[in-house]
Amino acid sequence: MERPLVIYHGGCPDGFAAAYAISTLFRKGNECCCDLVAGVYSQDPPDVTGRDVYIVDFSYRRAVLKEMCLVARSVIVIDHHTSAEQDLEGLEREHDNLKVVFDMNKSGSVLTWEYYHTGPPPRLFLHIQDRDLWRFELEGTSDIYAALMSRPMDFAIWEQLCSGEDVLLPLLDEGRVINRYRRRMIDLHREKAVITTIAGYQVPVVNCYEDIISDLVGELAHGFPFAAGYHDQGSLRKWSLRSNSGGVDVAAIASRFGGGGHLHAAGFSTRLPSALLCVPEGECA
Repeated sequence: MERPLVIYHGGCPDGFAAAYAISTLFRKGNECCCDLVAGVYSQDPPDVTGRDVYIVDFSYRRAVLKEMCLVARSVIVIDHHTSAEQDLEGLEREHDNLKVVFDMNKSGSVLTWEYYHTGPPPRLFLHIQDRDLWRFELEGTSDIYAALMSRPMDFAIWEQLCSGEDVLLPLLDEGRVINRYRRRMIDLHREKAVITTIAGYQVPVVNCYEDIISDLVGELAHGFPFAAGYHDQGSLRKWSLRSNSGGVDVAAIASRFGGGGHLHAAGFSTRLPSALLCVPEGECA
């Protein structure tokens, strides 16, 4: 029989934590006996023919998932993104081998852990959830998260960090230093924002690197329907949208551009024109 296939939200700590939660079900000693794929919304899924597929903190579009169900042995989707829940509504009734689990009040990692494990999730998962849902209700979340992001997404490292609460203490001091620098970068980039139109709304837009985009755009959204930040990756421009309480549903806006997300946090990608991928001779500012 084929090894289980785990597809998780790539580049996202919540997605990687959800993958870790699944991987603990398929262990032989220290060996992980499942295949892992970092899911990307703009990319096609891997071949799932005859396989048991676990999709966590992530989902493909309805049409893509339907095709996957036709050839996979089984498919389960565990997610918490509003746009995905709306897109997949009723699909479970169309495919006997599909199970869909959604809960907008939990992060993908906590939802996945609680679905497959009887014990409480690791403390690290709770901090990831606190940051992913933008609550910051737990003491130390911002600093722990910053320190976590400075480490590789490696199961061996994360397994140690999931072993108890005391192992997170060194992350607090480390994260404070990282966040002091991040705070300076956020303040510098905030001055570079411009007002432009997205989906008919006049909103602040800023070009910044990925590490500070959520915090920076969240701050820029105050007093506006939402704010947007972007960074270029290869031939793609990746957009992050944030709104505050009383702001608009950015998941609905992102879905207009082929993306998705949550009520107050969403994203999408656009393809860069070829003219932006070269430097014409003789041009200067």
